[in-house]
Amino acid sequence: MTAGPAGFVADQPAPAGLDLGPTPHEIVAAGLAACTAQTLRLYAARKGWALGRVEVSVTSSTDAAADPPEHFERTISLDGELDEAQRARLLQIAEACPIHKLLTRGASVGTTLTGPPLPAA
Repeated sequence: MTAGPAGFVADQPAPAGLDLGPTPHEIVAAGLAACTAQTLRLYAARKGWALGRVEVSVTSSTDAAADPPEHFERTISLDGELDEAQRARLLQIAEACPIHKLLTRGASVGTTLTGPPLPAA
């Protein structure tokens, strides 16, 4: 599959797949992690804050009895000379990253089917 100019493989662990790439849930989690890190870095740079390393990990889980059943857990590690007020503000900014908003607000999905139909029997 492709996303912009990049191509990559998505798969499932064995026995359902060949475990050749991340699962679709892992790709969504990675998107949230990347968006969070980029948003924090851009915000800190705009403010002139001494933000060093930004590390974001995201895991996902499903609980059919929960509402909503899908849950993403995000852990953010920040290095740099940041005071508590700056760290608190960056935590707020993480909640405003575009992918976080997409996941918490929801989105509509349109689908188009292409390719020739099978010949009539």
